[in-house]
Amino acid sequence: MASDAYQDQTERFNWRRTLGLAAAFALHGFAFMMLLAPMSPPQAKEKLKDNIVTVEFIEPPPPPPPPPPPPPEPPKKPPPKIVEKIKPPPLPPPAPPPPIVTEQATPMSTPAPPPAPPAPPAPPVDIAPSENISYRKMRPPKYPPQAVREHHTGKVLLKVLIGVDGAPKEVTVEKSSGYRELDQSAVAAAKTWMFNPGRRDGQPYEGYALIPVDFNLTDL
Repeated sequence: MASDAYQDQTERFNWRRTLGLAAAFALHGFAFMMLLAPMSPPQAKEKLKDNIVTVEFIEPPPPPPPPPPPPPEPPKKPPPKIVEKIKPPPLPPPAPPPPIVTEQATPMSTPAPPPAPPAPPAPPVDIAPSENISYRKMRPPKYPPQAVREHHTGKVLLKVLIGVDGAPKEVTVEKSSGYRELDQSAVAAAKTWMFNPGRRDGQPYEGYALIPVDFNLTDL
């Protein structure tokens, strides 16, 4: 039985031991090779470079072209011919004019001038519409009591459309006095006035007129 066990052990192959021995041999071989190798590789001899000089031959530039020939001179003009002008003989002096005989006019020999035509009649003058002052004096605008208490004064400019009969057809405030009560009083007074209608070619026409109305406390 003992011999059989020994035989089994010898027949078995130990892979671990084999790998270990192979690694040991490889390590020792590598160390041996390192010992045999020199510490630094021999320096290679520097090759001397040959200095090669290249020579290039440059051709000279071509000669410049010859200058162009000068232009031919223009032909000379012949000198102008001098022509002498023949002076005509002097003319004789003119004969003196005959004396002028003037006859003295008499009142009987001159005809009387024709009578002047009558002056044309003067063209009719165009007259613009205007205010009839007499109606303002008869019916002056009333000073509002509120304006008197508050001492309001000012000037109202009215725009009045005057008909052909002189009656106001439309009264508006063109420029306010700044106080409403004064403007209303001026409009109310102007509606009661009569005006002078405008005239064109002698005929009355309807037109506008600007009428100023002053409000002053000193006139009270």
